[in-house]
Amino acid sequence: MRRLETWMKLAGVALFAVAVIMLVPLVLFAQQAAERAGAASPEVMKWGFIAAAASVGISTIAGGIAVGMVGSAAMGVVGERPEVAPRALIFVGLAEGIAIYGLIVSVMILGKI
Repeated sequence: MRRLETWMKLAGVALFAVAVIMLVPLVLFAQQAAERAGAASPEVMKWGFIAAAASVGISTIAGGIAVGMVGSAAMGVVGERPEVAPRALIFVGLAEGIAIYGLIVSVMILGKI
């Protein structure tokens, strides 16, 4: 069970890395577009991008930790009572939702700047 928790944490870190890698081209494109349009000051844009990146990063790490803990507990319960597997998977899905909420907040932040 300890292995599963470790793999879930690594998956959260990997998802965070992918989110950051995908955010870099978006930041560069948005900065160029804002300079052409004269939409917002560079200071506002900088903090907006930092907030969006933090939203995705922190929620992804928290989601990975939550899935690791809930998933290992769920697998322990399923090992003892297999009939509760569908209910255990619902809790794992709820833990994954944390990362999705962070992504939605990030998109909302990027839409405002």
